[in-house]
Formats: sequence, structure tokens, C-alpha cells
Amino acid sequence: MSASLGGLLKDYRLQKNLSQLEIAFALGWKDTSRLSRIEQGRVGSPSRKLIDRLVNAMELKDEKKNDLLLVGGYLPTESEIKKIRQETNDIIVEWPYSAVIYDFSWRIIHHNKAAIQLYRINDVVEKFIIDKHPNLLEIVFDPNFTQNANLKGEEINKWHKFLLTFVLRYRYAQRTRTKEKWYTELIQRLMNNELFRTIWLKTQKTQPLSVYNFGAVTPIINPKDTNKRLSIYFSMVPLLKDPRFELDFDTPADVATFRYFKKTTISQLS
Repeated sequence: MSASLGGLLKDYRLQKNLSQLEIAFALGWKDTSRLSRIEQGRVGSPSRKLIDRLVNAMELKDEKKNDLLLVGGYLPTESEIKKIRQETNDIIVEWPYSAVIYDFSWRIIHHNKAAIQLYRINDVVEKFIIDKHPNLLEIVFDPNFTQNANLKGEEINKWHKFLLTFVLRYRYAQRTRTKEKWYTELIQRLMNNELFRTIWLKTQKTQPLSVYNFGAVTPIINPKDTNKRLSIYFSMVPLLKDPRFELDFDTPADVATFRYFKKTTISQLS
């Protein structure tokens, strides 16, 4: 399969045994020149509206439409976000540990109560997350984020090493989208953050690791006792039917963390 938007569009057209002229006529175009330029990547990103029209003209199923939107770097719409929240709600609510849904740009789309409690997110910030879908980078680099505000000494050094890996993974994931408006606006905002700016500059000189999807994050401050620490394994995996969204589901990395979540779950049920 082709990695570019135009290449993937052509692959799907050929799979459906459709000619460029058939698609052009279906869209009300008199010739194939516009479609040909799109498939060859000779024009900028087509509008989302045009992609939707092309998808309808080729009668593509949702899975292929979502692949096109991902390759093209089109951010999910509010209606698509609402749909994903509904479809994943039972999964993350029933997960006994913290769980969060992100879109491919790492905007926060949905979360469970365990995540809010673990990272000590207050009601005001939670409402902001629900309404505005801030990027995860904006949360973890906020000076008031529990890790940044409470860790000291060697612990803060470990946290900053994790943030370095975090930003490396983000830059690798977005390597084909660095000219997109949403990407440049995000990085411009984050450049006002001294910690982010420092970590960002370090990524220029650091070789990316081969695996970022799974690892232990230490230390995480225990929200019930800020003098104690928790250890979390995290894993981010794309949703099968719509890979524009990823599920980050956490699991305890030690007994103390397991006991924390177990006690939290029991207290919620009682």
C-alpha cells in the first residue's frame, strides 16, 4: 500500500476497478486533471470536504476512509470524537487502571476516572480537557502538572529523561505532518514553556529508540500520599477500525501500585 495520501487514494480506486474519468464525472468534473494531480501528490492537501466527496464517489467503507484521513493528517471532527467516545466508553470505564483515548495528534479525547485521580486533575482542568481537547504535551509540560510541581532531585531528573523519550516519540510519530497548521501552532505555543524548549533542543542531539510503545514510568506521585511513589506500565495502541485514535491503557508495574488501584476501585464501589 502507498504511504502518501494520493498514492493510497489511487490504490483504493484501482481496488474498486474505477477509472479516473469515472471518479471525475461522479464529482462533476469535466476531465481527470485535478484527480491526477492529487494522486501524484502535485498539489497541497485537499480539503476535508473534497476527501469526503472522493470517499463517497468510490463508496469506500469507514475503515479505508479513516486510513485516508490518517495518512492525510486530517484532525477528527467533533462528531467523530463524540462517536469514538461513545464506542470506547465501556472499555475505558471498566478498565481498573488509568486509561485515556488520544487522537493521532495526541489531543486528549476521552479518559476514565482512574486517570483523573492518578494525575490529580481537578474539576476545572477536567472540564477544560473534555471541552477543548488539549494536546497531551500541553498537560505534561504544564508547571502545575503534579509531576513537575512535586518531584525533586534525582526523581525530577528521571522524569525529565522520560519527557525526552516522550517528545522523541511524538516527533517520530508526527514526522510527516510538521508542515500542518495544527502542528506548527502547537509547537509554537509549547516553545513558550521553558521545560519543553529545553527538552525539545535535547531531542535534536538524541538518537530515537527503536521502541516507544511500552515501558515503565517512574516515579509517579501517589495522589493519596505525595511522599510515596507509584510505577506504571503504559501502552498506546491504535483502534482497529479508526487508527486516527489511540488507546493508552496503564497497568501497575509493582505491588504498591497494584494495591493503590485496588483500594481506589474498592472505595469507588463502596
